[in-house]
Amino acid sequence: MSYNIEQINGGNITLATGTLATATTTTQYKTSATITYMLNGIFGSKAATDNQAFSSGSAVVPLGKACVFAVWYDGTNFSTTQGLIVDNDSTLVPLPTFNPGKVLVGLIKIVTTSALFTPGTTVLGTGNTVTYFNAGMLPGTGV
Repeated sequence: MSYNIEQINGGNITLATGTLATATTTTQYKTSATITYMLNGIFGSKAATDNQAFSSGSAVVPLGKACVFAVWYDGTNFSTTQGLIVDNDSTLVPLPTFNPGKVLVGLIKIVTTSALFTPGTTVLGTGNTVTYFNAGMLPGTGV
């Protein structure tokens, strides 16, 4: 996937994971470790941060479906982008596209097994499968 090469050449990469997890506010995510990163070729770090909201405009994931949210950091704020929604029996769930000018913190895979998932409203993990992936750049395939 060419996005990985562009991401490294742009000088944007996460060097130490933020260890994504469900936040204190259980409809949100958090980082539970310091993120060390390089943004535009300059080193930086961000302490663990609780209660980060999914970005507005994310689509509801219907029952029986799956999707991946990418968590990004731009040196000031966290944001998410949403990948394609596919059937929940898919072997690999597609990833969101590369987000220029930001570092990838990790991925949140949602598989709806007993309820639909509304980003920012549905409690993470309640009746659905939530998997967190720590990442420095987008993988070459889905997860």
